[in-house]
Amino acid sequence: MLGGSRFPRLSQLARKNHNFGAAVSALSPTPQRRRVDQAIIENVNRVAAEGDYELLTSMLDALRPFLNPDQSPDARDFWDALVADCRVIAADRLLRGEMNSLWGVTPIVNLSAGVAADRALGVNARSLVFTTYHTSSNFDVVCSEIQARLVAERGEDWFLFRWLMLIWAIANFDFFHLYNDRGIIEPAGGYGSPRFGIAVREMEIYRQAGKRLYTYAYGADHRMREKNLALGKWNFCSECPDPGVYCVCDDAGGAAMLQIIREYSTAVVAHGLAMKLIPGARNVPYLTVDINKFSPRRSWSQGDGKLVVGHFPNHGYFKGTKYLEGAIHFLQAEGHAVELLLLSGKPHHEILEAMQKIDVLVDQLISGSFGLTAVEAMASGCPVICYLHDGVAIADRKACPIIEANPETIKEVLRQLVSDRARLSEAGAAGRQYVRKNYSVEALGAHLADLYVATADLPKSLNARLAERAKVLNS
Repeated sequence: MLGGSRFPRLSQLARKNHNFGAAVSALSPTPQRRRVDQAIIENVNRVAAEGDYELLTSMLDALRPFLNPDQSPDARDFWDALVADCRVIAADRLLRGEMNSLWGVTPIVNLSAGVAADRALGVNARSLVFTTYHTSSNFDVVCSEIQARLVAERGEDWFLFRWLMLIWAIANFDFFHLYNDRGIIEPAGGYGSPRFGIAVREMEIYRQAGKRLYTYAYGADHRMREKNLALGKWNFCSECPDPGVYCVCDDAGGAAMLQIIREYSTAVVAHGLAMKLIPGARNVPYLTVDINKFSPRRSWSQGDGKLVVGHFPNHGYFKGTKYLEGAIHFLQAEGHAVELLLLSGKPHHEILEAMQKIDVLVDQLISGSFGLTAVEAMASGCPVICYLHDGVAIADRKACPIIEANPETIKEVLRQLVSDRARLSEAGAAGRQYVRKNYSVEALGAHLADLYVATADLPKSLNARLAERAKVLNS
């Protein structure tokens, strides 16, 4: 007989549905005391924590008829019961003052900073990814190896694996932070964009299970071509070599995708130029770094040494690289002591090391806002050159120490900096304080506290705790 369980509706289903009861029995570690939470929740927790492939395949085989809620009435009954139990568990956690958040699944460096900001608030936060880029793999739960093995050995079972991980997610977390391009379930999109968009079924499950969903923009997941081109002469799309390949691009489809996501989100979050492209977004500066991990740089002296310009794009045509290279070559021909250090596709730690060797970083010259690399440079005390659109929604624009330049002005800006090292010194010194105030883990923690209090419909005691913690982080 089934013993006690934190999942009473699932336990009831196991008693009523022979096939599901057999699956629970097959997965129970103690046959004489079969429990749903042991058979399913504790086992999937092990898969997530340990990457146990044999346990994973056993769970997939036993639960195959139930993992996709749209495949059968039995599967829908399973998910209805699971979601109902998870909703009660989520409410109980919040009443106890416990907040659990999951950040994913786009494998970008900024996920770790979001986790750190939540933890600064006292939130139990973790990051989840299914793939990693060569630039970073510093995440809490990384499923790339186990997923790759599934694809190689069991074909499309990796789709069911994603449903299994959604079970893990909604059982353990109540606040979800996802980018617009995708969530845990694949395939992404299909409602405006074939490649971008959190699965609608996944968002429905979050809502039904009482979860809070916060959606963010990183770039390609919201960039629509005509809307972006309308921003002005210089923009991210103006140099694109292959429209329709890298980003959402399609204005009508992209708008439809973002509209659906907005309908399911607790709040839509954006920053910088994304505020002009995503209707109804809340402006939160989430290009965040742990400033304590960045050592202050040396001061710039008024010496006669060579000006070393750093530029680290993953895709040069989106950053105006050709204009920078042209300016450097022209200045060198004039006899100026200037050198370009160009790095692309390098691991994150190599980029950070290079920031200690350059005199100034050129982040980009055409897109109109800065990215995480610029924030990291400023945190290191490294001056930054960047094109900033007139209406870009960055934090404290007046205090921003970025040296502005575009393709038409970069040559003259660099010519001035060759001889004016004092300007570099001032920008480098101001950058670190600017990041500490606006783009640090502590700053994001305070913003997240405000976001939760304003949107998450939390118990009063939890709102009060978050507000108090935000005061501490702002001090």
